[in-house]
Amino acid sequence: MARQKHQKNKLYLNILFVFVFLLFSALILRLGFLQIVEGDDYVREVEGEGETTGIDSPRGLMYDRHGNKVVDNELVLSLTYTNRSGVSDEERIEIARQLNEVIEIDLEEEEITDRDLQDFWIVTNEEEAQELVSEEEIQELTDDEYYEVLLDRIPEEEVEGFSEQETQVAAIWREMNQGFYDEPHRIKQDIDEESAHVIGEHLDDLPGVDLLRDSQRKYMYEDSFSRFLGRTGAIPSESLDDYLARGYERSDDVGRSFLELEYEEELRGEKRLLEENVDGTQEEEAGQRGRDLVLSVDMDLQQEIENIIEEEISGSESGFINEAEAYVVMMDPNTGELLSVAGYDDHLGAISSSYEMGSTVKAASVMIGLEEEIIEPNTIFEDREISLPDTPPMSSVTDMGDINDLTALERSSNIYMAEIAMRMAGYDYEEECCWDNIGGSYQIFRNYYSQFGLGEETGIDLPSESSGLTGDSDSGGNLLYLSFGQYDTYTPLQLTQYISTIANGGSRLQPNLVNEIREPSRDTDELGAVRQQHTPNVLNQIDVSPSHLDRVQEGLWRVMNGEDGTARDEFEDADYVAAGKTGTAEVRIIEESTGDAVDGNNQALVAYAPYDEPEVAVSVVVPYVYTDEDGGSPGTANRIAREAMDAFFELQEERQEDTEEEDQEGISEEELDELLEEE
Repeated sequence: MARQKHQKNKLYLNILFVFVFLLFSALILRLGFLQIVEGDDYVREVEGEGETTGIDSPRGLMYDRHGNKVVDNELVLSLTYTNRSGVSDEERIEIARQLNEVIEIDLEEEEITDRDLQDFWIVTNEEEAQELVSEEEIQELTDDEYYEVLLDRIPEEEVEGFSEQETQVAAIWREMNQGFYDEPHRIKQDIDEESAHVIGEHLDDLPGVDLLRDSQRKYMYEDSFSRFLGRTGAIPSESLDDYLARGYERSDDVGRSFLELEYEEELRGEKRLLEENVDGTQEEEAGQRGRDLVLSVDMDLQQEIENIIEEEISGSESGFINEAEAYVVMMDPNTGELLSVAGYDDHLGAISSSYEMGSTVKAASVMIGLEEEIIEPNTIFEDREISLPDTPPMSSVTDMGDINDLTALERSSNIYMAEIAMRMAGYDYEEECCWDNIGGSYQIFRNYYSQFGLGEETGIDLPSESSGLTGDSDSGGNLLYLSFGQYDTYTPLQLTQYISTIANGGSRLQPNLVNEIREPSRDTDELGAVRQQHTPNVLNQIDVSPSHLDRVQEGLWRVMNGEDGTARDEFEDADYVAAGKTGTAEVRIIEESTGDAVDGNNQALVAYAPYDEPEVAVSVVVPYVYTDEDGGSPGTANRIAREAMDAFFELQEERQEDTEEEDQEGISEEELDELLEEE
C-alpha cells in the first residue's frame, strides 16, 4: 500500500515537472518573439517613432559641354504595390482587374512573355490546370519538375486566345508579383491626373496599392544622342546582391545602360526619409538630388552632324547592300573629349560594330616601314598589279608606276604597303621566295597598330565597347591585306583615336564623354560646384621618331591638298587646312533579301584640322555599300566628313562672335572708340 502511494506521488511530481517545463518554454518563446520579431516596433513606440520609409530622390542631371541641359527630371506620380504575406493570388488578380479599368501597361516596353501568360493562366484556371497532370505523376515529380510539366502541357490556344484586356491584367499582375514583400514596387510611372484621382478615391478598396511622388528622366533633345545617355530601371536580378551590399533597396531604380550605368554612384540621389509616427503623424527628412554630369558632347554640333548624316544617307538607301549605316565620331585630339558620336538610325555601332577600314590605316603602315627600316623617306616602289600563289591578284585603283612614300599616301597605293609587308616577311616578289617571317610580321604590324588604338579598347567611359576583330593566319596574302586595311576590323571610335594620335604628335588619349561631375545646385538652370574634372589621360606614346611622324603627317596633308589627293575635290576650297586619309575596303557579304554573297565596299575617312594646330579629329565610316558599278554612291564618306568639319568650325566662329558681342555690350561708347583707334 505504501509502495502504491509512493508511485502515485512520483507521478504527480512528474506531471508537475512537465507542466513547469512547458510553462517556462512558452515564456521563453514569447520573450523571444517579443524581442526578435516585435522588438523594433516596441522600441519605436517607446521612443515615439514609427516606420521609416526611404523614397528615391531625383537623379543627377546631364548637361552638354556648353551648359545646355540634356537630361532633366520631371515630377510624376507612380502607382506602386506592396506585397504582404497572407494575400492570395486570387486577391492580387482581383486588384489587377480593378487597376486595369484605370491604367494601361505598355506591352511592347514591358515585353510580357509567353511564360508570364502561362503563369497567369494556371492561377486563373486552377481546375483545368490540375487535370493536366495525374496524381501518380505528381507523387513522382518534385515541385519544380511538376511545374515544368504543367507549363509544357498548357494548350497553346489557351495562351494565344487571351484578349487584349486579359493580357493587360496579366501584365499588371506580373508587375505586382515582381515586388518584394513589404516594399513598394512600381507598377506604372507617370500616372495621369485623372487616373490618379480615380485610384486615390479607391485606395481603401485596393490593399497594397499606393500613389508615390516620383521622378522620371526627360530627354531635352529627344532621340538625339539618347542611346548613349542610357536608361534607368529596376535592379537586374543577377546584380541584386551586389546592389544590396552597396546599400540599395530591392525596389530602387538604377542606371541600366551606358552613362546612367557607368556613373550610377554619382547620379543616384540621397533618399528622402518619410517617418510615420505611432500617433499617425508623419515627418519627412529631405533627401538630395544626385550629382550632375557635364558631358564633353556639343549638342548643337551633335544635331548638325545627325542632320548631315540623315540628308546624305536617306536619299541613297538603295545603294546599301542591307540596312543603311553611317557613323561619325568627332574628338578633340588634344584632350580626348568626344564632341559628337552620331550614326544613321542608331549611334551604337560607332563603338560596338567593327569593319575593315581600308586605306585609312596606311599612315600607320608607312610609319611601320620607316621605323622598321624597310623603307627610308623617299624610297621608290613600282605600283603595279601583283599576284601571289593561292591569292587573288592585288592592285591599287590604278597602276601608278614608280612612287615614293608620300605619293603612296596621297594617291592611296595598296602595292606600296604590300611591298613593305613582303620585305618585312623576307619575301622577294621577283624571285618568288621566300616567306621567312610571316608570323613575326603579323605581330610587328599589330604591335604598332595597337599603339595607335587599332585593335585595342579605347578606354571610353562606358560599361562596354568592342575592340574589333583580329584574324589568325599564316598566309602571306592576308599579311598584305592587313597592311592596307582589308583584314582586321576596327570600330569608328578606334579610328578616331588613331587619327587623333597622329594629329597630336603621338599621344594616344583615352576618349571621354563626361568632362565634369558637379554638386547639385538648387537652380537646375545653373551648374553647381565642381567635384571632379576630366584631365587628359595619355594611354601610351607611340614608339616612333618625330621625323617619321612628320613625314607621315605631310603625306596626310597631300591627301587633302595635293594635286592628286584622293580627298582634294572635297577639301580644296575649305576655309581651314585639313589633313587625313581616305579608305575603301572591298568586302563580300550576304545580301539579306536574296541570301547571295555580294561584292561591296566600306567607305571610310579620317581627318584632322587645322593641319598646323589641330583642334578637331574625325572619322567617318559608311559600311556595306554596293560597288560603283552596282549602284553604290562613291564619295559619301568624304562628303559627310567635309560637312561635319565645316559644321564644327562654323559653330566655333558663331560662338566667338556671340562672345565678342556680349563683351562689347558691357563697354561704354568711349571705351569702344578707344579700342577701335588702338586697332
